[in-house]
Amino acid sequence: MTARAALAAALLSGSLAACAPGARENAAQPARATAASPERAAADADGPSSRPRSACLPVAYEVCFNALDDNCNGALEEGCGVPAGVVQFMIGWDAPRADVDLNVTDPNGELIEAGRVVQSGLIKSRDCPGRRQECAGVNYENVFLEGNKAPTRGTYRVSVALESLGGEQPPVWVNLSCRLGAKRQAFEIRLVAPEDEQHVELTL
Repeated sequence: MTARAALAAALLSGSLAACAPGARENAAQPARATAASPERAAADADGPSSRPRSACLPVAYEVCFNALDDNCNGALEEGCGVPAGVVQFMIGWDAPRADVDLNVTDPNGELIEAGRVVQSGLIKSRDCPGRRQECAGVNYENVFLEGNKAPTRGTYRVSVALESLGGEQPPVWVNLSCRLGAKRQAFEIRLVAPEDEQHVELTL
């Protein structure tokens, strides 16, 4: 399992992997939110962790709501009704009652909140699972740049935090995908207890 310090060092070095566009078919297929990796069974049970993963997966179709670029065409969740932009941060998880928060702070120091466009043009489309379970077990959160606004240059600070297990059994596995123009990076995050949190910093 990759240690948090190693992950932070790799990110700050600017080693963001660009996902090469593919010519595969894009038929959207529904699925549970988080795609499992083979290493999960061997994961340490001591606490939260993050592991960089491939920014895209070599399959012939886009899986909806898992926060990954499954067909390697450079876009997240196309055909799934999820808004996208040239700057985008998205998480997806498959524990339906767990409350996981995607917190993004833009280079201006503004925290992106659901339903409010900030000066940089970013907006958070929804907050799951919702007070009344509005997300209906399809849990993802998505921060994206609206319209044709030019991206704000600087450092974007991202955290993924477990607010509540909601009766789910730990760990909660979360996919995080980040897009800054042509730069893309993805992570698999493991959260064990409330207040567990993992941080990523990306610079455009």
